[in-house]
Amino acid sequence: MDKADAIKIAERYISLVSQKYKIENVILFGSFAKGTNQIDSDIDLAIIFKSIDDIIDLQIDLMKMRTDDDLLIEPHPFRVIDFQISNPVVSEILKTGIEIVNYAA
Repeated sequence: MDKADAIKIAERYISLVSQKYKIENVILFGSFAKGTNQIDSDIDLAIIFKSIDDIIDLQIDLMKMRTDDDLLIEPHPFRVIDFQISNPVVSEILKTGIEIVNYAA
């Protein structure tokens, strides 16, 4: 699987998630974004929400929403505010990530 395949899988998954949740935007990050993926690499997605009431419950639900076709998806929920403060994880996502969808634009 290459980056284009990972993006297609991510787009299908996000289409499903966006039917239940209001998403601001989604960024592919990690090995697929960097082009260093291996055969067993997961597809890391930063899924950004305006606000999150319970991040643990949301993380669990996002994992449960995966289908057999997108089990490689590793959803990582973030709040918009997380991208406005200094955070090394967010800095790396912004530096190397690929925006897949932007509903906030």
